[in-house]
Amino acid sequence: MRQLILFRHAKTEPYSDTGSDETRQLTDRGHTDAQAISLELKTMKVAPTHVLVSTARRTRETVAEFQKVFPDVKVTFSDKLYLADPEEIVSCIEALPDTPVLAVIGHNPGLHELALQLMEYGGFANSYAAGQLRIKFPTAAMAVFDAREDDPFNVYNFQLAEFFTPKSLTDA
Repeated sequence: MRQLILFRHAKTEPYSDTGSDETRQLTDRGHTDAQAISLELKTMKVAPTHVLVSTARRTRETVAEFQKVFPDVKVTFSDKLYLADPEEIVSCIEALPDTPVLAVIGHNPGLHELALQLMEYGGFANSYAAGQLRIKFPTAAMAVFDAREDDPFNVYNFQLAEFFTPKSLTDA
């Protein structure tokens, strides 16, 4: 794996019609943000080959926006990613066949905690991105990690290359 991308689902409604957290859907802003973040990734010339996605409605809707930008990406859904902690996320990644560029679309706090752990183990190439990631991992945030070596997934192999949010794109 050359790159790992952690992508938190986009902005959602506070409650669903069913009352279930799993069925909360994206807001209009969420759809716009998910597509903007995906377009920024494409602008960086990063092309995910596989995306691993939680089965919650909000992550399914986020990946649908992602696929508008990356229509050929392979998608795998996993119910184990729903509100997963970092160890569960790593377990899901390790269960996949090796792929050059993997994106994971999931939830906080697990994604944020995993991003912080990867940065702690592997460091960072961009100090501004590292500072922003340490503060918070808001909806539609994306952290891009570059592998030091093109090997199967290893938490010690990744260095934070970039971190951006919808707000950081509009402030630029």
